[in-house]
Amino acid sequence: MRSVSMFVCVGVVAAATACVAIAADENAPAPQSLTELDQRLAKAFADHGVPGASVAVIENNQIVFAKGYGVADVAAKTPVTPETVFRAGSISKNIVGIAVMMLVEEGKLGLNAKLADLAPEIRFTNAWEASDPVRLAHLMEHTTGFDDIRFSQYLLDGNDMPLRQATELYGPYVSRWKPGTYPSYSNAPPVIAGYIVERVSGTSWAEFTRTRIFEPLGMTSAQWTKSAGAETRLAKSYRSDGVTEEPYFDIPGKPAGSLNVTATDLAKLALMLNGRGTLNGMTLLTPASVERIETPGTTLASRLGLKHGYGLGNYVTPREKGVFHGHDGGIDGFLATYLYEPRFGAGLVVMINAANGKALREVDTIVGYLERSWPKAAVPKPAPPQQNTEELAGVYQSTTPRQQMLAPIAALFEWTGVGSKEGRLVIDDKERLHLGSGIYQRVDRSAPSVVFAPAAGGPLMLTAFGASRLVPAWEVAVKAVYAISYAVAMLLSAVFLFVWTVAWIGGRLRGRGGALVRLVPSVAIFVPVVFLAAFVAAIAEPSMGALVTVGTPSTTAQIIYGLSLAIPATGALSLLIALAAPYATPFFVRMFAVLNSALVLGAAAFLWHYEWIGLKTWV
Repeated sequence: MRSVSMFVCVGVVAAATACVAIAADENAPAPQSLTELDQRLAKAFADHGVPGASVAVIENNQIVFAKGYGVADVAAKTPVTPETVFRAGSISKNIVGIAVMMLVEEGKLGLNAKLADLAPEIRFTNAWEASDPVRLAHLMEHTTGFDDIRFSQYLLDGNDMPLRQATELYGPYVSRWKPGTYPSYSNAPPVIAGYIVERVSGTSWAEFTRTRIFEPLGMTSAQWTKSAGAETRLAKSYRSDGVTEEPYFDIPGKPAGSLNVTATDLAKLALMLNGRGTLNGMTLLTPASVERIETPGTTLASRLGLKHGYGLGNYVTPREKGVFHGHDGGIDGFLATYLYEPRFGAGLVVMINAANGKALREVDTIVGYLERSWPKAAVPKPAPPQQNTEELAGVYQSTTPRQQMLAPIAALFEWTGVGSKEGRLVIDDKERLHLGSGIYQRVDRSAPSVVFAPAAGGPLMLTAFGASRLVPAWEVAVKAVYAISYAVAMLLSAVFLFVWTVAWIGGRLRGRGGALVRLVPSVAIFVPVVFLAAFVAAIAEPSMGALVTVGTPSTTAQIIYGLSLAIPATGALSLLIALAAPYATPFFVRMFAVLNSALVLGAAAFLWHYEWIGLKTWV
């Protein structure tokens, strides 16, 4: 399960996205040997201040390198070894896809089966259920439209809680759009899928995965709880400072993110998938099932021909030469990623015990080593665009936030620039090749990652993790003018507050309209900014402490709640004071007060639209 740090990484206070996608220094040459790789990793982890890390590297379908770095326990100075257990977080979701496909092969499940038929006891709301029901595949491809779990739900203590009870705690489940349309990462649906595995197989989730997956693959360290036997091998975890210890949360939704495992055992999962379902003569899945796990099948993007994306708990990461599959994860200060490339029999696992996303940049260092002698991917022959690329150019805004509560942050910060240069498309300053049917691929990547779909309000940009709309030029202009006006009003208010406060204290405002018409609007303009800054600061720290702050009615959460109410209140009060100002009030002062009031009330209207007025982060 991804912690709030994953929300931060995807810009929604998110990810998925994902932290491992942060690029390392692209100018640094790739290591040419395992010895050089080892030296680079040791230095990088030390430079990043990571207490401990565990790495496994796969070449030619064998684990050729496995090593621990640093310490598993800062106080005790216990060294990390290949036998040290880390928490894998959302990599657990890949196990869900494997388990489901095993039952599909046995004829006990169907990916198109309706959730309402598979588990009628689970309550959910889908306005399109009659024509577009929630199906099993939607649960693992994150295309149910369900919201991600709330801050308070990250803090639930699961211990030995049955998955049926966990599914109740992670609700309510409401489809925000037609199921099977857009992906939006959510930790709750895989828990439901895990419960369905229990219901159909007649065994517990832990027992099914132990006997059917972990033991056959020799993943002897893999467990879903902090058991007494493995506790001595489990690394402690820390905040991004590498010093402050994080608590262990035994979450209820085990299938979504509770896997504890060594890096070498996790590498065996990659080896099995590289082997198209078989490892050391033990077959878990057919090649067709593995391919289905790796390939999205329920999104609008997949129906438009984009076959690289988020499959059944498994997503694709195109690199310069290889097309890697896998997942990343984060929980309780642990971060991890595992990737594998079946064509070249390669892969990697990196696990660290600090919430330090910068340290996972070393994934790119390992990828560079693996790709060092691979042939460059053939550059596909560009196809003529179906429409003028200038019609696709503009500013795109995310429309599929993971957590609906954080939709305003997505609206403010999740923007993507798309440009047209001599008939070529440029996204985030990277040129894209058109492969046909609106599908585009980066020129320095080995597989496409975006497709454009026509829509009534303008084109949609679809990726593996969501959808973004083309913002009309007038809307961009209005928002730009508003933002500039707000910034100028804040700057002037800061200056005038000082000048007018001094004048008020000196009694020089008598007979000139008084202090209220000057001071109240000048203070009000800062309230929305203080509110947003307080909220972002509360959730930006990648720690369970931050989740406790916003996931419970703490003092900070109560202050955020109060500030959200103060925005419309101060805006309305400022406007009333401006309109009722004495006749002697200078015209400039009156107009300045009206302008500030209008800007604050505009912010209030925006936040009201997203239900942020009276925001209770802990519910």
